[in-house]
Amino acid sequence: MNQIIAKAETWMQEVFRSEKTGHDFEHLKRVVETATKIQSTEGGDLFFIQLAALFHDYSDEKLTKDVSRARGELKSWMENENLEKNFVRRILRAIDAVSYRNGENKIQAQSIEEKIIQDADRLDAMGAIGIIRAFTYGASKNRQPLDYLKTNPNSTLQHFDDKLLRLKELMQTETGKRLAEERHAFMLLFIEELKKEQAIKS
Repeated sequence: MNQIIAKAETWMQEVFRSEKTGHDFEHLKRVVETATKIQSTEGGDLFFIQLAALFHDYSDEKLTKDVSRARGELKSWMENENLEKNFVRRILRAIDAVSYRNGENKIQAQSIEEKIIQDADRLDAMGAIGIIRAFTYGASKNRQPLDYLKTNPNSTLQHFDDKLLRLKELMQTETGKRLAEERHAFMLLFIEELKKEQAIKS
């Protein structure tokens, strides 16, 4: 199993080598590490969790123009590693369940493995790392970074209200909820300091 994880890491590192939106290989590694940490207290199939965490952005509609093709490539890769069909199907479902999709993802995380992967991915969108990733993604899409009057619904700062500050309440596991508290608090401090520096009233 460790050999398969190592091969998957090598493949994802190559695929995401030039990624500039904050969904790079370092993000994948952090999600794997956080998911592994959560699994140590919440349980679940560690191999499944680590593999799905590594693959979770490969077929993301934000990052690929052909989601079906990307899913097919993942499926073929896993089948070539002689993974059972049901296991492959579960991995693909877990990947679908991870996505936030503006809070309207119809595929809900159900198994403990899916919940752990989703929590780990969302935790990486919070805290100091989450702030860096938010502005990195915004810049890649030519979004205005700051919009204190909230007249621009596409600004990166507005993204905090639209998504990032909502994530704490969406955590699925007890460990995820605990980890989210500190990261959520840091984002609030960041916004408070940002407003102070710009002399903007709360």
